[in-house]
Amino acid sequence: MGKHHVRIYRELPRAELVGVADTDGSVAELAASHDTPFHQDYRELLAQKPELVSIAVPTSLHREVALAALDAGCHLLIEKPISDTLDSATAIIDSAKERELKVFVGHVERFNPAVIALKDVITSGKLGEVHSISNLRVGAYNRRIFDTGIILDLGSHDIDLISYLYGRKAESVFALGAARVHDYEDHAAISLKFAESAAGYIELSWLSPYKVRKMFVVGTEHFGLVDLIQQSLIIYDGKDWVDTGLVQREEPLKLELASLVDAVLNDRPPEVSGEDSLYTIQVALAAIESYVKGEAVHFPEHSAAPAYPAALNANDHK
Repeated sequence: MGKHHVRIYRELPRAELVGVADTDGSVAELAASHDTPFHQDYRELLAQKPELVSIAVPTSLHREVALAALDAGCHLLIEKPISDTLDSATAIIDSAKERELKVFVGHVERFNPAVIALKDVITSGKLGEVHSISNLRVGAYNRRIFDTGIILDLGSHDIDLISYLYGRKAESVFALGAARVHDYEDHAAISLKFAESAAGYIELSWLSPYKVRKMFVVGTEHFGLVDLIQQSLIIYDGKDWVDTGLVQREEPLKLELASLVDAVLNDRPPEVSGEDSLYTIQVALAAIESYVKGEAVHFPEHSAAPAYPAALNANDHK
């Protein structure tokens, strides 16, 4: 994701790209192609006191880099999820509040034009009362992801999206998962229960040779189908499939970065905050606990356990 952040910041008229940091020395070529300095140690970049820093490192390193950036006085965009543990997420949020700095979390699907259109359609009541949202997110495994499983990495997109579309938090979660060829789960199915009998269903897999990113929304009046890749929204009105005409394709990441630059310049709150992502990882970690233990986890009474509890045998979740 980092290379896309670099490209877009370079394009945004109200942002000045002041540097790129990466332990991989080959990234120097990327920095040079965008006419910006390269640092192999991120602390050298932070020493320049940039106003805003994008953090696109492995999830397990989010806490270290984020706290260092906050100590340097920087606002942050952290690629989702905010961190890999609740303690680390809370530490980042608390540090930002103490310093009166903003933490944006990169749940980029919120900025997908098809999701924006779907949210408007649901809010308007065009679908009637929505009682089921199902997300399908499958594709081949990306080898850059080595420190977590598919629930925390990809499932956090859909936990956030479904909760955002309903406008409420989940009351409970039940999940099935297994690790076929990886150290952590590489396919999973998650069920979320919301108030008033509303439900969310998420199917995830890194074992599919074909990439799919779709949402199915069932309402009492109409049925909606979103393709997140094609950025399309069509509605079945009882007789025909109708293209809503509400979606104009744009790059979600560019919309997201433009939004947060505007929020920094005009002192607006983040559209996706640290607290939003804290909720998301709480549900994701509870989903992991659910499939490991084979039982549902209920909120808000329950505090999610650490991912992959050390007390459990490593084979228990395979």
